[in-house]
Amino acid sequence: MYQRLFYIGLIGAALLIVAILGFGALYEYQIKPNQVIAKVNGVEIKRSDYWKYQSVVLYNQARTYESYALQVTGQQQSQFLSFAASFDQQRKDVWGSTDVSDITVQQMVEDRLYIQGAEEMGIDLSDAAVQQFGLNMFAPGDAPLETPVPSPTMIPQRAEWATQTAEALATQQAIAMGTPVGSPVPATPGATPVTDSATPVGTPSASPAATPDLAASQMSAQSAYADFKENVFSDAHLNDEEYIDLFVRPQLARDRVDTKLRNAVPQTAEQVNAAHILVATEDLANQIYEQVTSGANFEEVAKTNSTDTATSPTGGELGWFTRGQMVAPFAEAAFSLEPGQISKPVQTQYGWHIIKVLDKSPDRAMTTAQYTMAQDKAVSDWLDQQREMAEISSDHYNPTPPPTPEQFAPPSDAPTPVLPTPFPSATPSASPVIGPSGTPGATPVASPGATPAP
Repeated sequence: MYQRLFYIGLIGAALLIVAILGFGALYEYQIKPNQVIAKVNGVEIKRSDYWKYQSVVLYNQARTYESYALQVTGQQQSQFLSFAASFDQQRKDVWGSTDVSDITVQQMVEDRLYIQGAEEMGIDLSDAAVQQFGLNMFAPGDAPLETPVPSPTMIPQRAEWATQTAEALATQQAIAMGTPVGSPVPATPGATPVTDSATPVGTPSASPAATPDLAASQMSAQSAYADFKENVFSDAHLNDEEYIDLFVRPQLARDRVDTKLRNAVPQTAEQVNAAHILVATEDLANQIYEQVTSGANFEEVAKTNSTDTATSPTGGELGWFTRGQMVAPFAEAAFSLEPGQISKPVQTQYGWHIIKVLDKSPDRAMTTAQYTMAQDKAVSDWLDQQREMAEISSDHYNPTPPPTPEQFAPPSDAPTPVLPTPFPSATPSASPVIGPSGTPGATPVASPGATPAP
């Protein structure tokens, strides 16, 4: 009887161990990989999809830092190589992990939004288009397999600004290199005006580039893709079909949707040329409002009272701006005024503003900075709309708006003061730089008649 009980207990223990091991294997190889970590309009994103996606993301990050390392030397190169090695190590630990990067999940969710949005726009996401696009991702940069979608032709005013900016940059470079700058060549009567981003006067035109060999480019792309597969697919548990579905199709959708949205943005917009005075309290703002509406010089009051250090030296001038360049309360007040009018104090998260409109245009050409901002906004607005209409469920998808800057940021084209130079003007190195250099993208736009640099 004791022997029988012993054997029964032994068998029971063995069965329990087998059950535990079996359940562990079932969870590890079936349940965990198929857990849904996000769902977009009924399309499931499983944990195994995340593992594959994250493996490729880490691989690409490692290769990016390796490319950075090739451009530097010394300690910085060692740091970049260390980062690359770290990403490669993380890639080895992805498969089977329960850790989840919210950033990667957000990108995967938005990939699905782009695919669904592209289909609604009638964009070609057929297998043939996707495969060609995927192969083109590995083609040499100077010999692509696909012709990029051209950007809209610049309207004449923007083209003229682009030419003037290119000439100004060429002059700056010549001054920096110590090269004498020749007198401008007078225009020939009857010459055709520049209507596109033309080459600056005096710059020799480049020799026609040789026609790329499409067959050689195709072979190069196929070879690069084969190397990529060898380095990535095994560790990521990927195959060609999964790579196409998880990476290539979304990238094609993003590229085509973004291009279509950006190209649809008009190159002109309603704009206001204004100045402002920024202070911390409503009481002080009311006092300043009384001063500038009772005869005090707005420019001088701005210089002595405005806490916006970027614009106070120029009397608060902001230059020309569109509605999208300013926070809503500021834009609403500025665009409701006519030239010469001064607003009552307006509150934003930066403080209290008194705004004076200098000029106004219902349809003014945008600078490059303004146009790029408008294009970015068109894409972000579209994506926000897709999010609102979609049914998204995930514990790892919580897109948050970009943080609001703590200080008021003038438009990128706002005029900045030209600082006095301690060198005599006859000294070549002391020649004035055309356009301010203190603010990224800044341009000397001050008056309605000034020509803004894109």
